[in-house]
Amino acid sequence: MIEGIARLRETDPQRLGPFRLFGVLGHGGAGTVYLGRGAPRRGARKRAAAVRAVRPELLRDRQLRARLRQETARVADAVDSPFVADFLGCELDSEQPWTAEAFVPGVPLSALVAMYGPLPEMSVRALGGALARALVQLHAAGTAHGDLRAANVLLTADGPRVVDYGIALGRRSAAVGGAGFGPSTRRAEDVFALGAVLVVAASARHPFAGSPLPSAREGPDLTGVPDALCVPLLSCLHKTPETRPQPESLAHTLDLSGTATRPAREWLPEPYLHEIGERADAARALIGRRGWGR
Repeated sequence: MIEGIARLRETDPQRLGPFRLFGVLGHGGAGTVYLGRGAPRRGARKRAAAVRAVRPELLRDRQLRARLRQETARVADAVDSPFVADFLGCELDSEQPWTAEAFVPGVPLSALVAMYGPLPEMSVRALGGALARALVQLHAAGTAHGDLRAANVLLTADGPRVVDYGIALGRRSAAVGGAGFGPSTRRAEDVFALGAVLVVAASARHPFAGSPLPSAREGPDLTGVPDALCVPLLSCLHKTPETRPQPESLAHTLDLSGTATRPAREWLPEPYLHEIGERADAARALIGRRGWGR
C-alpha cells in the first residue's frame, strides 16, 4: 500500500490563511503541502485544498512575488479544465506565505507506477490526451506548467489532474530539453516533459535515467514503450523545441477516441483504482465529506 496522508505534527501550523489544516500531503523544495479546508474568499463555499506553506526565503524578490500573483490570477480567471486543479488563492507577503490549489483526492502517477508497474497502452493514450488538454488550457491562459512530471500528475477515479503549476519556486531554473526562457520555450518544455511523463507511464522507466542533462544524450530510451506510442512520444522528446508537437494535435494523436473525457475508473487498472479509493477515503475521514472537491 502506498504511503497515505500524514497527521499534523506539533510543529505544523493549524491554519494557513482561511484554511484549517488537517494533515500533511507531502514535502517539496518550495515547502510543505497540507490538506486543508476553508473558504478561499469571503462568501465562497468551503473547499478541500492543498495548501503549501512556501519557504519565505524563496519570496524575497518583490518582482517574483508580483509575477507569481499575476500568473496565478490568470490561471484562476482563464483555466477551467477537468484536468487542472483549480487555483484557490495565495498570500505572499505574510510572515508565513502560502498558496492553495483545490485538493485532488488522488495518488501521484509516480507512486502508482512504482508500486504496480506501467499502464496498458489504452490507459497511456487516455492519460496523454488528458494531460495534453490540460496544457492547451494553461498555454491559452498565457502560462506554462513549468514542472510537469509524474509526481505532479494525480490520478483520481474521475480522471487525471495536473497540480503544482506556474512559476517554479525552489526548483532548478535551467530549461528542460531546450535553451531559453521565453513563453514559447516554456510551452515547448511542457511538451517535452509530457513526453517524459508518458514514457514513465508506459514503461515504468524514465527516458533519460542516469543522464543529468537530457540534451547530452543521443536520444531517449523508450525500452518497454509500446511500438504504437514511440513515434508520438519521440516527437515530444525531440531536442529541437520548435519541432515538438502542439498540445492540441498531440491530444488528437494520442486519444483519437476521446477516452480521456470518460471517468478514469473506466480505463485505469484495478490496483490503481484501489489505491485511489484508499487515498480518497483517508482524506474524507480527516476533513469530512462536505466541501469536497470541485
